[in-house]
Amino acid sequence: MVTRYLSKSDFKVARTCPTKLYYRKKRYPTLKAGDEYLSMLADQGYLIEALARVLYPDGRWIGFNNDVEAAAWDTMSALANNCTLFEATLINDGLLARVDILIKRGNVFEIIEIKSRAFDRQKNDERVQQGLPNLFRAPRSADGIQSEWRPYLEDVAFQTNVLQQIFPDATVIPYLLMPDSSRPCQIDGLHRQFVLRSHSTSNDGDDIPYSNYIGEPQLIRRNPLVCRVNVQEEVGILLPGVRQQIKIYLDSLRPALTRITTPISTHCRSCEFHVAEGPLRGFHECWGKMADVIPHILDLYHVSQAGGKTADKLISEGKASLFDVPIKSLSRRDGSVGEHARRQRLQIECTRDNREWFSDELGAVLDTLIYPLRFIDFETCAPTIPHYHGMRPYETIAFQWSCHTLNAPNAIPQHYEWLQSMDTYPNELFATTLRNNLGDEGSVLIWSNHEITILRKIQQQLAEREAEGSDVGAWIGRLLENDRIVDLNQVAQKHYLHPRAGGRTSLKVITDAVWQSNPAIRRRLPQYAAETESEPTSPYHVLPPLLIGGRQIAVAEGTGAIMAYYSMMERASANATLEAAQWRDLLLQYCELDTIAMVMVWWHWRKLTGKMSQ
Repeated sequence: MVTRYLSKSDFKVARTCPTKLYYRKKRYPTLKAGDEYLSMLADQGYLIEALARVLYPDGRWIGFNNDVEAAAWDTMSALANNCTLFEATLINDGLLARVDILIKRGNVFEIIEIKSRAFDRQKNDERVQQGLPNLFRAPRSADGIQSEWRPYLEDVAFQTNVLQQIFPDATVIPYLLMPDSSRPCQIDGLHRQFVLRSHSTSNDGDDIPYSNYIGEPQLIRRNPLVCRVNVQEEVGILLPGVRQQIKIYLDSLRPALTRITTPISTHCRSCEFHVAEGPLRGFHECWGKMADVIPHILDLYHVSQAGGKTADKLISEGKASLFDVPIKSLSRRDGSVGEHARRQRLQIECTRDNREWFSDELGAVLDTLIYPLRFIDFETCAPTIPHYHGMRPYETIAFQWSCHTLNAPNAIPQHYEWLQSMDTYPNELFATTLRNNLGDEGSVLIWSNHEITILRKIQQQLAEREAEGSDVGAWIGRLLENDRIVDLNQVAQKHYLHPRAGGRTSLKVITDAVWQSNPAIRRRLPQYAAETESEPTSPYHVLPPLLIGGRQIAVAEGTGAIMAYYSMMERASANATLEAAQWRDLLLQYCELDTIAMVMVWWHWRKLTGKMSQ
């Protein structure tokens, strides 16, 4: 796409960092490249758009069109009369907006921006009835807008601004249309009533998924899962600031594209333009020689929190090494050291000495574990469209668990697993099979609190569904209350540090560090062993792909697992048994690795503390 237009997507990116607008317009590669379409599929916002269109049977589709001027002409021609338009294209004075649903009735326009963000309509209405601010408002903030809702409201404010420029005498009423998380679904298997069309190209040059609802429209109109909320007041508050930012961004696009200089800081840690190779590397252009410093100051544990001001000051002085951070700066004014700062100090010291660290208490923590040890991992999703009767938008589906069991310190790990096979509500069977495996004895080991959160949600679901003849909800309660569950991520944060992991404690990062430094584990698990020219490859990088639909596909992270699950259930429903079995194999090998990875870390910790010889 040519750079002369500032689109809503451009505006959103620039709001996170103005310099990114230049990189986006120049089509610089990002870390998200190749993953954005997959993320949109997993997010399923396109299904909400399909449902929304059902509620407006008089709507006309303008559609995605690479010729934005033609699409804008088509839109303006339609707006000569009363109409309801889907994906209307508006162009004015260098601005380009695509409106999800645009309604014109006389001199009144309704802009409806569809978002996949969950909205509790019942809670919002109760607050308003009690005289409290709605969920978009934050009385203590400078402009009264909740920060978490600001990006969504600025989106519709951008579109409102463009429409008001075109029709200055019209009344423009903006709305957000979102999944209503307070409304249970009355349709079983709703997710099977959509057809995903081949992807389209947006006016920003991005691939976007598009779907049609093929079920009975009256069912949706009688049981809407979405709510439309008037945000005219909030947009009115934001419009002056939005217009001010629009001017700044437009000035950088014309008469020629120029880069807006933004001071580098710890906020750059999550920059999507921080790619490792290639001629166009946005992060490196911003940071210059400071980008290649190793170890880097942005790798500091919780760099934007404890020591954040110190790090930003050092960066402004041209210092980007982790070793530039003064140890004394990582303390409170009274000289005490908080938990984050304590770990930051350890990270700097251990990285400088290139040594692992474990606390004197780690061995004692391991001794508190009770055999059999059960290392568990869950794969879950929270689909935008409820899959089963009685579920709400974004309610949890637990579709898989994996467990490696050690019956004694030196025992061979035994693997057990369960994966949903029938396209029916799975959570009760998930919990029942898990109970049959875990029983009431032994420590249950997890990495992060995801599993605890899911168990609580399932317990609540079962209570709401009044599952007859099932005491699995009571078992979950006992499991959560009797301290059987031990979070190994918390153990790592308090008692272990590996310089190779930098400031991170995710399972994949710690597993990779342990795998590299412990050849005994690599010998013990040769199925995950592979070598590059310089070092062993991470186990997550050697998961074998499968040939599915003519493509080599591997699942090695959460978004991929969710998409594999959706694909598996879709193929199963269509009786495509071979492809369903292939997707099933991908999910099983990925989840199994997550639990054997915890065993690897446990083995390594046992060796460090003298509990195991290897």
